[in-house]
Amino acid sequence: MNISLPKTSGRALHRLAIAVFLIHAASSYAQQEIPLWKADAPGIKHDHAEEAEDRRETGRLDRFISYVSNPTLTVYPADPTKATGAAVLVVPGGGFRYVCFDKEGIEPAQWLNSLGITAVVLKYHTIDPKADRNAKTIEPLYADTERAMRVLRSHVAEWKIDPKKIGVMGFSAGAIMAVRLIVDADAGDASAVDPVEKENSRPDFVVFVYGALPPGKQPKIDKTAPPFFIVHAADDPKAPVSGALKTFQLLKEAGVSAELHIYHRGDHGFGMTPKFGTVRDWTSSCASWLRDLGMLPAP
Repeated sequence: MNISLPKTSGRALHRLAIAVFLIHAASSYAQQEIPLWKADAPGIKHDHAEEAEDRRETGRLDRFISYVSNPTLTVYPADPTKATGAAVLVVPGGGFRYVCFDKEGIEPAQWLNSLGITAVVLKYHTIDPKADRNAKTIEPLYADTERAMRVLRSHVAEWKIDPKKIGVMGFSAGAIMAVRLIVDADAGDASAVDPVEKENSRPDFVVFVYGALPPGKQPKIDKTAPPFFIVHAADDPKAPVSGALKTFQLLKEAGVSAELHIYHRGDHGFGMTPKFGTVRDWTSSCASWLRDLGMLPAP
């Protein structure tokens, strides 16, 4: 019997591979959750216990975690047989009131693992869900991304990471935090008692997904900023596309390498597996960009 199969494009196969991977991979390699801060975490303290609200839309778990007083890092190591030495700090969104831990944390980590990249997902402090969200109230949260990058760099030997291949991937509010990380990055404090604080907080590349610039005064981005990959949907009702355009403009004015992808349709929060439109190809473009940077081996 001859069976004729429909032709499938390379991009379609890539999307299918991602979907299959996310459905079936709970990750074969041991994950570990570690506290972000050694002692009591500085910053926001809630009287309310941490909560995780499931807002699943696709049948997969999609937790929105609120009232976070004790931030953590969850490490998703790459398969040793395909590890590239690269690592990415994943910063989920959630409007600073929540951490969208599954769709914008675990699923990106699993996708990165499929490329041979170790992923570290940050569950950061959140403001009170009922509080006003403004530049002042979210200011304490930025310390978590700095600390997370230092912790990641302090484990390069243990986690078998190349210290020149460490990036950050931020979604929505997490993308805002990634920009602020670039602005605040430093080489570390050589005189610090805590060895983690001696580490560099600067990432080597940034993946900026449906984000915006930090609220308040326009951040100063100079030529020392790392390369950016920016992806956004033109119809985003929550984070207007103007934020992505402005970020790209500031980077180019500073002489920083940046790649911008704006899709006509995608809404906000499309994550790793958008439901419709050409935005479904964004992960394929991102993988190609990482390869161009030398973070992934040539195909």
